Amino acid sequence: MTPVSTRAHYGSERADDGTVTQTATRPDDFTAVEEFLQLLARAVRQFHTYPTTSPLCTDAIAACHKALASLERRDRLVCRVTPTALIVDEAPVTGAIVGHELVRRLHSARVVALDIDRAATPRHLTRLCSNLVRSAALAATKTTFADLLAEDGVDTIVAVMAHRPEILDVGAPAAPLCDLVGHEQQRRQTLLAAGGPVDYLYPPDKGWVRLDPVTRLDHVSLIDLVVLVNDPVEIATMLLRLTDDDPIGDDERKTALERKFSDVATLFTSLDPKLARVMFNKLARAVLDLEPERRKNLLRRAILPGLLDGRADGSVLADFPDVDLVDSLCLLLELETAAPEVLRTALDRLDLPADRRDTVLPLLEARLQGTRDPVSSEPSKEHEMDRLARRLIKVDATPGKDFSEFASFDLSIDDHASAAMAAARDSITTGPAGTHLAFLSSLVRLEPNSGLVDTFLRRVPPLFAELERGRHWQELATWASRFRQLSDGLREPRPDTAIAIEKTLSDFYVPGRVAVLVDLYDRGTETRQTADALVQGFGVAVVPGMIAMLDDPALQSKTPAVVAMMCEHASLLAPELAVRLGHGSKSTTRSIVKALGFAGAGFETAIVEQLGGDDEQTSREALKALARIGSTQAATLVADQIRTGNAARRAASEEALWHFPVARSSVEVRKLLERRDFVVQHPDIASRLLTRTAQSGTAGLEEVLIRLEHFRYRFWNPGLVRVALKARELRVR
Repeated sequence: MTPVSTRAHYGSERADDGTVTQTATRPDDFTAVEEFLQLLARAVRQFHTYPTTSPLCTDAIAACHKALASLERRDRLVCRVTPTALIVDEAPVTGAIVGHELVRRLHSARVVALDIDRAATPRHLTRLCSNLVRSAALAATKTTFADLLAEDGVDTIVAVMAHRPEILDVGAPAAPLCDLVGHEQQRRQTLLAAGGPVDYLYPPDKGWVRLDPVTRLDHVSLIDLVVLVNDPVEIATMLLRLTDDDPIGDDERKTALERKFSDVATLFTSLDPKLARVMFNKLARAVLDLEPERRKNLLRRAILPGLLDGRADGSVLADFPDVDLVDSLCLLLELETAAPEVLRTALDRLDLPADRRDTVLPLLEARLQGTRDPVSSEPSKEHEMDRLARRLIKVDATPGKDFSEFASFDLSIDDHASAAMAAARDSITTGPAGTHLAFLSSLVRLEPNSGLVDTFLRRVPPLFAELERGRHWQELATWASRFRQLSDGLREPRPDTAIAIEKTLSDFYVPGRVAVLVDLYDRGTETRQTADALVQGFGVAVVPGMIAMLDDPALQSKTPAVVAMMCEHASLLAPELAVRLGHGSKSTTRSIVKALGFAGAGFETAIVEQLGGDDEQTSREALKALARIGSTQAATLVADQIRTGNAARRAASEEALWHFPVARSSVEVRKLLERRDFVVQHPDIASRLLTRTAQSGTAGLEEVLIRLEHFRYRFWNPGLVRVALKARELRVR
């Protein structure tokens, strides 16, 4: 018999009779789906290569979003992830880039399916790509890829994670145990028939139970597992395996009962009352078999607090022998300050039979008598309080100190604590603006959902305005600086939040507020310091308002102060000024160019782009800015203008070149004089360059001067003859 292949084949295959049968068909919009996935893979590659804020990444996301929106026949695109391809409607999407950037990353992140809503926003696609790039580091953590998307507030893209259930080997249970399991299942079915929600202690797909094939059990729940295993310690170990993603070693097995005691007790409580009593008896023996110190810790941390709170944890004490029960209850003297009264309350909570209570009570009273003062027949409350106080203030410097036992203490709220809580509440509701801003900045830093971040940021401008009305300029600058630093810190992990913060700051500093800022700057030395602090605090957020003032004809009188402020803070404002270069009036462009000249190296290209226009004033300002920067690139750009510019620009560039450091201007002069075509076309400029060079020295120009002397034979061109004579004169010196 020929084996049947389960691999999908998207074409046709020939049957035994020679006919051709279609085995699978691709969806009608498969080409569009394939294009979207390829664009998504290219976007992931861009995010792997460039920063998140790079235009290349932004353009890739825009193309990807456009392709997704074009899938009009689908509300959602569901892709199954296999080790080699993405499966869409049983059709594989393959290809080198899809396989490397999507399939490989999703498979290594344990994603078995990706569900993308057609309404997914560019922000959600951005977070998907950036998280895919980060997915390689997930193997060292317990965070899943789905958790990353949820933390970023992405709800239109769902990653279905692969399940790796624990295999719990039970073997071949005895027939009586199987009968007990069947009885428990029938009892639960009766209870469930009455209606009501079904609660799971753990997710139902966390583990599988391996049974002997002869065992006739269709399904096994945790309660059934308790009956089959019949050992509290082994049950605790299995529960630990279901909740801990790391492998369980010998050390974890030894402490499994302490770590999962509450869950084991809860499962036992869910059994039939008679069976539960048997299991609690076994649990009591398991607790008593623990080492004395570990048993005391378990009693203090879980069993005794559970008894006082009425939880299932305390039920195990009812199966302790009388002496062990009294010893355990007396541990409450170390946990509670109301010692004798609490012991009687705990004994009442156990609901012991009358005859056993009559046996335990005298033992308990005798134990209490042992704690009384030997001089007086009355309890020494002062001695007891001193003993408790010493235990509370004892400091153990050894690592791994467990303070969980302090959870058993009641919270005592006195008048001082009540007043402190009321003051904290009032500071939140009616406190100063600084308190609210601190609260909002913390929320923005922690909240990954961009929708909630926008809600928080809408509260910031009114608080800024409150500080402004109170003329708390320094505090306003401080909080603006904190939000700007927060934006810088979130630019890589959460670029959408960083952009939202920047927009909030820019929207606050409207032109009217910038006018006040300029007045502070222009008024005097003291107020100028305040204005400088505000500019440093808000950063590039003040640039739009400054540009609006420069473009407003009614505010031309403020232009010198605005330009002076821009130049003083050019290194801070230059990135935003360069973006707005060339979009305003000619006078505004000249002001921006001038400010960029004070920003230093890095903006030469943006400045030189303003040299190609018809405004000679702007060109001259650009040449001055390049000379002020004084970098090697700036000198090269100015020398290029001497060679290729028009007559006016060549003259201005020649003048600007001499404002560079001598070492850099000499290099560019030599390059120009070495170009034969330049000297032939512009002999007058070459002659002037030689004259200026003579003033700073001709070292290193010997070869150039020799070549220039050859022009003395071109008697038909007097300009070249003058260049040759000047070269000879300089060489002879």
